[in-house]
Amino acid sequence: MVGIVGFGKMGEAIARGLLKRGIEVGTFDVSVDRRDLAVKLGVKVFESNVELVQESYVIFLAVKPQYFNKVCEELEGKVTHCLVVSIMAGVKSQRICRCLGLDRVVRVMPNTPALVGEGALGVSFCGDFTAEEKEKVLELLEVAGVVVEVDESLMDAVTALSGSGPAYVFLFLEALEDAGVNLGLSRDVARLLALQTLKGSVRLFEEKGGLFREYLNMVTSPGGTTIRALKVLEESGFKGLVMDAVEAAERRAKELG
Repeated sequence: MVGIVGFGKMGEAIARGLLKRGIEVGTFDVSVDRRDLAVKLGVKVFESNVELVQESYVIFLAVKPQYFNKVCEELEGKVTHCLVVSIMAGVKSQRICRCLGLDRVVRVMPNTPALVGEGALGVSFCGDFTAEEKEKVLELLEVAGVVVEVDESLMDAVTALSGSGPAYVFLFLEALEDAGVNLGLSRDVARLLALQTLKGSVRLFEEKGGLFREYLNMVTSPGGTTIRALKVLEESGFKGLVMDAVEAAERRAKELG
């Protein structure tokens, strides 16, 4: 059984993907509502984290970082028989190992599109793992989306880019929607056009490949509408603002760690 300590949004995302693969999943969560949801999904709910880990060969630590100390009090020395995978943002492997009495741990940074199997996940193997163990962990994670292995020193960067990234995307989509409404389109039409433009652009890039700049040039004609819009974005420092925002998120991830 794969155990999930904490059944929040990310725990739910992992569980949904595993269940689709026919993998047995168990969990414990302090929230009655989250436990009820787990039961509806077909997840086995345990009475405590201790009981959960006793029945699991892989454990996902999916609690909020501020609750990790509480989990440590319950599970210190009790998870040495299984692979431990943490999806807690900002909590370093050294702290996890020290608190739980481990000499290795897998750190993962997922994002919310994992809820529909389209997540972007960064993974770090902290400690000694066999090739077979790595393969097993990656196989479990791939149910949630695309997995990229990075050094743990870059995990805060992954958190800032893809972990927080959906918020940047939805903010941009909201801005496009509002722009359409400002120009006279109904909100429903503006939302549909904005969303399909994003989806279509991603699909085009995935099928054709190359560099993002090539697709900017593809849309931009001399003296046309697009170059006029891009000029405004460049003058406002759009790219620089995005880069600064991601850097700010990385700094905060380091502070939380």
